[in-house]
Amino acid sequence: MLLQNAIADALNNSEWAFPLAECLHIGGFAVGVGSIALVDLRMLNLGLRHETAARILRYTEPWTLIALVFVVFSGMALFLSQVNIYLINPIFPLKMYVLVAALIYNFTVHRKVAAMENPSPALSKSVAIVSVLLWVSIVFGGIFTGFLE
Repeated sequence: MLLQNAIADALNNSEWAFPLAECLHIGGFAVGVGSIALVDLRMLNLGLRHETAARILRYTEPWTLIALVFVVFSGMALFLSQVNIYLINPIFPLKMYVLVAALIYNFTVHRKVAAMENPSPALSKSVAIVSVLLWVSIVFGGIFTGFLE
């Protein structure tokens, strides 16, 4: 409880703290989801056709992991700044469930298929479509969390 009060005070009593945390959260999400989307686009055969999905995954994985660390820590700070508002928001828990599903999916099924040498086109496309739908749902969940207070 003490940590929550300290973070809430720091973010709510400073003109720049909350916007900075929000920028880190959105920027981290853009890098993280963007790097996953590069792999998805390749798996959908919509871009980067001169590279394999496995190679793109190897290049982007450090960026994805670093960005997700920023997203998680800035997200926790944003949550702790207004716990009561987030807990009564009807969209926020849905966003969190989809986020957990997307993280599990990304680091299990998605990664395994992307790293395959020659997966079937149907498998690649279906895995990429599910990935895109999960991450887009989280983005929209974040947008709607801000509007449904």
